[in-house]
Amino acid sequence: MAAKVTPPPRWVTRHGVTVVVMAAGAVVAVVGSLLPWLRTGNRRRHSYDVFALADRLGFADGGLTEQGLRWWPFVPLLTAVAVVAAWWGWRRAGSVIGIGAGLYAGGIGWSVAAAPERGLDLESGPVVTAVGGVLLLVGSLATLAVSTRGRTSPTAPAR
Repeated sequence: MAAKVTPPPRWVTRHGVTVVVMAAGAVVAVVGSLLPWLRTGNRRRHSYDVFALADRLGFADGGLTEQGLRWWPFVPLLTAVAVVAAWWGWRRAGSVIGIGAGLYAGGIGWSVAAAPERGLDLESGPVVTAVGGVLLLVGSLATLAVSTRGRTSPTAPAR
């Protein structure tokens, strides 16, 4: 007896797997930004605390990490705009924004997670954010590849 194959949910087939991957990556990146990134004393600090304390924690060396942490509160907005644009059928625009957001979130998460020992107790937040950023980046690149092949958007009006 052959196993019955269940079709994917309608919203997946309507928007495409690539956009769903983008959305999953965005959610993981934002959740990772809210998780504890490091422990200072008895406090666990999430990424939004870390960017405010960049100078005192040793991340303010004038490099890309410092600048990235200063603009960090825009990550949830960028990820949301990317996913909503792709979901509504503006796949190229959503993909480009998603690529930027994925590189940004993944890069900052990775640079904090891989930072040289600064006497800090790192938590899981930077790694989760980096994974979410990579997933968002992969989904955005795949969405861009699908949209540039001339495939019409599933949410576009019928001709």
